[in-house]
Formats: sequence, structure tokens, C-alpha cells
Amino acid sequence: MTIKPWTILSSKQVLRDGFMGLRTDRCQREDGHIVEAYHVTELTDWVTVIPVTAAGNVVLGREYRHAAQVVMVGLPGGVSDPHEKNWADVGARELREETGYVPSEMVWVGTCYPNPATQNNKMHFYLALGCTQDAGQELDPNEDIEVLEMPYREFLDYGQMDVQHALHAAGLFYAERHFLKHPHLRPKE
Repeated sequence: MTIKPWTILSSKQVLRDGFMGLRTDRCQREDGHIVEAYHVTELTDWVTVIPVTAAGNVVLGREYRHAAQVVMVGLPGGVSDPHEKNWADVGARELREETGYVPSEMVWVGTCYPNPATQNNKMHFYLALGCTQDAGQELDPNEDIEVLEMPYREFLDYGQMDVQHALHAAGLFYAERHFLKHPHLRPKE
């Protein structure tokens, strides 16, 4: 049996607001079954950065995440502005704005779908190597981020943190896969 994409019979835009939308599709599977209401969250692609300093520390941000109502430590990242097309540049900009750090090199390490069951966007992961603090933060009005550095080895034990972000754990997977192929780039301990 070959699984095939569903046929969209109709689609209704329920919400559209900036970087986010919600649509409801009526679909038909190959076997004829009708899916009356399948809700799709339409999101802009994202970038997440794993920033590493020459000393082998990861640059992180502690911030409040309202949907889960938790304060957590995580990686910098965000969405592109309308004119931006280069994800390495977007990641470097987000890193600088959120932390004040700039990289000497941006290395793509992976791309995935954050949640393809309900979202249509992709997430791009970049290692930011040779990060140095260059300026102050330039936060968006809704951002309040405390910047900190943590040894990479400590951050690699992400599962021991009280609050975890699944997509940041995925970022560590991509970073580790890259370091296995390029061991000379692995952060110093």
C-alpha cells in the first residue's frame, strides 16, 4: 500500500495575524474517507541558533514563555522579517538582538518540521561559532531575556533541566551530529 497525500476539497481561512494563520481544510483520503475539519496552523519558518563561544560555552536566554506559563532557559532564534531570505543571516540577527553576541561563523546543521501534524512551517538550525559579546540587546517589545553562558557539556545534559523545549533538544541533536562529523569544532571543555 502506498500512502498518498490527501486531496483538499475546500479550505477556509479562520485567522490571519502577522506571522500566524489558522485554516480549516475539508479533505478526502485516497480510500474515499472524508476528513470534515482538519485545522492547520500556518506559521512562518523559524531559525534556532546554537551559539558557542571560543571558551566552549553556549549562549542562552532565560525568558518567560506565556503559552506554557513557564520561565525557561533556551536557545535564541525567531522568524525572518519580510525582506530576509538567508536563514544564516536571520539567525545571526536574532542572536545579536536577543543576546548582544555575534558569531564569527554560521554553520547550517539541519532543518525539520516542528510539528507537521498541525503546522506547515520548517525550522532551520544553525551553529553560531566563535561568538563574542559585541553590543547590547535589541529586544522586541514583548521580549524580556536574561542572557547567560553555560558550558556546552552542561547544556548537552538538557534532559536534566526542570523545563525543556523539545525543539531546542532537537537543536542539540543536530549540533551533536555535526560535531561527530567535525570533531575539531566540538566546544572545548
